[in-house]
Amino acid sequence: MATHTPVMVRDRVGYFPGHVNIGLVLGNSGAILIDSGLDTQTAKKIKKGLETIAQPLYAILQTHAHADHFGGNAYLLSCWPEAKVYAPPLEEAVIRYPILEPIYLSMGAEPLDVLRNKFLLAPASRVDHLLPIEGEVEIDGVGMTILSLPGHSWQQVGVVCDEICFAADSYLGESVLEKHKLPFLVDVHETILSLVKLTQTRYDGYLPGHGPYTTSAQEIQDVLRKNKEWHERICSVLEGILTKERTLEDALAALCDHLEISIENASNYVLLRTALMGYLVGLFREERVTYRIAENRWLWGKTDLPQTEADGDDR
Repeated sequence: MATHTPVMVRDRVGYFPGHVNIGLVLGNSGAILIDSGLDTQTAKKIKKGLETIAQPLYAILQTHAHADHFGGNAYLLSCWPEAKVYAPPLEEAVIRYPILEPIYLSMGAEPLDVLRNKFLLAPASRVDHLLPIEGEVEIDGVGMTILSLPGHSWQQVGVVCDEICFAADSYLGESVLEKHKLPFLVDVHETILSLVKLTQTRYDGYLPGHGPYTTSAQEIQDVLRKNKEWHERICSVLEGILTKERTLEDALAALCDHLEISIENASNYVLLRTALMGYLVGLFREERVTYRIAENRWLWGKTDLPQTEADGDDR
């Protein structure tokens, strides 16, 4: 849960700490938020925090279109209707039509009511301006760098202002990794490339969407390395699981068993299933796994399986 008072790390740069960290940049006319949190309850705390520092909301800059990062928009925009919303192109579509999130988690089908909860379906928000995927922008007199950090979401971006990097969900704090075990992503190949990209930066401070702020160069390198190793370990586990051909459902069950994950509800299931597909997509792009359709099943296996197992006649 976000706190009322922002933590300022520069004269004009700070953040509201919480389960979802919300970035703050003070422009010439008011506050620029980087994401808005999960829901109205969070947004009310942000509003109180902005009032405490006597800053109206000038803009919301969205890093990506997951409900826990833009769910506060509707309330905040009702309080400051003149505020502008910025988002990357593909993410913008989901922010304007948030039903797309439970739709894609439902593999394109009409989502069940149980999937229409605040964690998967945020209130709709307008988007006034498209962000570049990468490059320089100026908002309310403040220059910022937009970093392309895809993998967790299709066109996720990070934001750098005054040498402070708001890294969105490109990496997770160590305790968050250990809690969730199978991180949500849409492409593990792109996720790892984004992590490598961040390891090559040398900003003064880093704030992930979930996890602690750090100014230590060693600490950020350590957590980025742990994230990369975490994903690589899951890839290796999956390759081991796929030494025998499996359907997606069987592969998910085997992976969750290995990681000691207990799926408790439909929301957990669809998030984990999408993450699994994100790992398989990345492994397929790296030619480490392959698939075939046989006996009305979509079967996945390691690329080095004997042809009779992985690439046999589908008739």
